[in-house]
Amino acid sequence: MKKLILILGCVLALAACDNKKEETQEKPVVKIGAILPLTGGGAVLGASLKAGTLAAIEDKEKKNLKYHYEAIFEDNQQQPAKSATAANKLIASDKVNVLLTFTTGSGRVIAPIAQNAGLLNLVATLEDENAEPMGQTTFWQGPTLQSYQRILINALKKRGVKKLALLAAHVGVACAGTEHLTKLLAKKGMDVQVECFNPSDRDFRLPIQKYVKEGYEYFYLQFFPPQTDIVVRQLYEQNILPQHIFGSGIDTGADISLFENINHVGGNSGTPEFIDRLMNEYHIDNVYMAASAYDLVSLAVDAFENAEDIKNIDEITAYIKEHATRKCLSGECKLFPNGFIANEAEWRTYINGKPIPLKE
Repeated sequence: MKKLILILGCVLALAACDNKKEETQEKPVVKIGAILPLTGGGAVLGASLKAGTLAAIEDKEKKNLKYHYEAIFEDNQQQPAKSATAANKLIASDKVNVLLTFTTGSGRVIAPIAQNAGLLNLVATLEDENAEPMGQTTFWQGPTLQSYQRILINALKKRGVKKLALLAAHVGVACAGTEHLTKLLAKKGMDVQVECFNPSDRDFRLPIQKYVKEGYEYFYLQFFPPQTDIVVRQLYEQNILPQHIFGSGIDTGADISLFENINHVGGNSGTPEFIDRLMNEYHIDNVYMAASAYDLVSLAVDAFENAEDIKNIDEITAYIKEHATRKCLSGECKLFPNGFIANEAEWRTYINGKPIPLKE
C-alpha cells in the first residue's frame, strides 16, 4: 500500500511539473537581448550584470505573469562596435523585444538601432546627470557623476588629504569627469595632479614613481579591467597602503583580494541579502552594477505586463516614465528629463572578500 501511495505521489508530482512547463510554454515570450562583456578584460563586469538580469527574471516569474521572460546574451567584449553587431543580430535573428547593455558608449551606439526598430533599450551605466539624451526609447540607470564627486570630496576632506594623484582611463566618463572634479578639489585647497591613460596601457610604474617622489601619498583611480588590477598591484609595489588608495568603480577587477580595505565609490550594490544571493547562487565575487541591471529588467517586466500590446513602444515607454522614480534595489531612483534613472552612489570597501557599505 505504501509503495502504491509513493508511486501515485511521484506521478502527481510529474504531472504538476508537466502542467507548469506547458503553462510556461503556452505564454507569449518576451525576449530580453543582453549585450554584455562576457569575455575579455571586462568579463567580471559582464558576469555581474548577467547575474542581476537573471535574478530579476527569476523573481518576477514567481508571480502569475501574462508573459514568459527569456534572456538572450551576446558578448561585446566591452567594445561599442561589437555592440552594434550584436544588437542587429538580436533584433533580426532572435526577434528580441528589449535590449540591455552596459556603459554609455555601448548604450549610445545601440540607442538609434533600438529606436529604429521600435524597441526599448536599457543601459546600466555611470553618467553625468546633465548628459545628452540617448534617444526616445532608451533609459539608462546608475549613480550620477555628481553623487560620486560629493562622496569622494567629503571622504578626502575628512582624511585631511592635501595632495592627490588622480589616475584615470580614457573610458566613458572616467577621464572626462576629472577636470570638473579637479576644480572642485582645488576649491577645497587640495593639490591635485591628473594623468589619463589609454585603455591599452598596462605599465603605470613610471608615473606612480614620479608622483611618490613629488610627495603624493594618496592616489585616486578610475579604471576598468584589466587595468584595474594592474594599477593597484603597481601601487602596492611602491608601498602605497590600501588606506591611501581611493577610486570609483575600482572594485571592477578580477582579483577581489586586491581591494581589501581600499575605500571607493560605486554603484549601489543592493541589499546585503541580494549580494549574498548573487555570490552564493551565481558564484560571482563581484556585484558591480548588478543591482542596476536587476532594477532595469524588473521595471521592463512591469512595463510589458501592464501594456496591452508588447509591440506598442509608446505605451511601454510611457509606463517607464511614470514608474521610474521609485524605491529601487539600488536605493532611491529618480528619473531625469534626459531619460537617466539616477540613484545615489555609495562609499564602500571590501572586507574578507565581500563588499561593505561605509558611512561617510
